[in-house]
Amino acid sequence: MADGIALEGMRLINKWLIEAVNNGSNLEARMNMITAASMGSTAFQKGLGAIHSLSHPVNAVHDLHHGLTYAIFMPYVLKFNQAEIEARIILLSNYLELNDRSFNGFLNWILDLRKELSIPHTLKELKIEFDFDTLAEMALVDPSTPTNPTNMTVNDMKKLYINSYEGNLN
Repeated sequence: MADGIALEGMRLINKWLIEAVNNGSNLEARMNMITAASMGSTAFQKGLGAIHSLSHPVNAVHDLHHGLTYAIFMPYVLKFNQAEIEARIILLSNYLELNDRSFNGFLNWILDLRKELSIPHTLKELKIEFDFDTLAEMALVDPSTPTNPTNMTVNDMKKLYINSYEGNLN
């Protein structure tokens, strides 16, 4: 049940997010986004994973907004987890009726959405110095880490921080 609700929340985001951002007076768009946010909270039942693990230390140390860092880390974590999540991402792409219903099509949809919302592609764009060794240690012990689809090591966390800083999606 939680999966279906989360899927419907993603559909609402796909349909209404840009409108809500570009036209804050559109109450229908805003209502649909608050509905999507409520639906997304059901996904917490399955766990949060590395996007949250990486964000929590950065948010705490640098007082950054969690939504911003989640958006920055998302494509890098998706690529890291690709082997474990690709089939589900393709199903999601089909549900959202994306033009390209592959893993890379979904990743490009995320990247395009970030660009349209003027969300930085890298941590470097935040113009902050990061201690990736310390942050990686903190991220590894974050309570969100055990539910990541791929098991994580401190080296994985550090690599994700570096990739997110440099913009390396390989």
